[in-house]
Amino acid sequence: MTGMPIPAAWPEPFDDRPVLVSAPLRLGYDRAQLSRYGDAVWDLSPAVFRENARRCHVIVRFDGIAEPALATTLKAYLYARLNFTVPGLRARLAPTVVRASFNKARRFLTFVIAETGALNLKLVDQPLLEAYLAHLRSDPGRTAIQIAALLDVIIDLHLQADLLPNGGICFAPWRGRTTWAVVGVPRQGLENVTPRIPEPVIASLLAWSLKYVTVFAPDILAGRAELTELQTRRAAMMAEDAKLTRQERLFRQRARLEAYLDRRRREGRGMPVWSKPQNGVPRYRDPETDHPPLWWLFRRWGGRPAAALMCQGAGCEN
Repeated sequence: MTGMPIPAAWPEPFDDRPVLVSAPLRLGYDRAQLSRYGDAVWDLSPAVFRENARRCHVIVRFDGIAEPALATTLKAYLYARLNFTVPGLRARLAPTVVRASFNKARRFLTFVIAETGALNLKLVDQPLLEAYLAHLRSDPGRTAIQIAALLDVIIDLHLQADLLPNGGICFAPWRGRTTWAVVGVPRQGLENVTPRIPEPVIASLLAWSLKYVTVFAPDILAGRAELTELQTRRAAMMAEDAKLTRQERLFRQRARLEAYLDRRRREGRGMPVWSKPQNGVPRYRDPETDHPPLWWLFRRWGGRPAAALMCQGAGCEN
């Protein structure tokens, strides 16, 4: 689905409009329940289909911005990028990169405020842009490609100036040159120049890939079905526990723990434990029993009898 073209005039007010006007949403989400333009926090996760997308990358917070003009301009800029296209020049911004675009725009707008004393994009001129470019280049750890990406927001503020409350940059930055040309990095062509993978290597990779279908698939599907069943059961148990008092909930959880440990003992199985910290962070031992922290957590959750059962089930001394 493509974004909407830039309108000739923007309707006012629009604080109650959904942040995402036309972006496709995940199953089960209603556009009327999305974050609104006037909200202090925009959550775009309903429009993100990638399961591995980090939540912090699709949430934007305006409540921590002390300068009202900065928050207003950032909102207008992101709303324009998320919902409108500039035919042939700018596609609609993907919700998965909204936080990155927020950071880039905030960096430049903060620079404008620091240099001019106010946020008036109509006062931005080419010397100010050159000063910002020099500022970015002053960091020796920043590559030319990274600088080009940071300059993209300046082009956006010109192309979508009509959608900003007080207007945008009213001239073509760097006389219309691309940010790649500005930083002196030749843009690579579309042809893939990666060396071809040797046939013996790709043959082995292909053989193992097919094994996931011909050999491992039943176990993978069975594992997925078991995981789904466990997750469903956990959700049901948590919903039931939420109706209880804290003491009743702890009593029920302790009973479950003891039943689980009894079953493991009858089956002759121990408990999976960490023999050492997986992330290298030291964990303090329980000063009362000198047990590793795992036992301390179970004691705190289930009480001394549960901790004793835990140790017995794991085969450790009590």
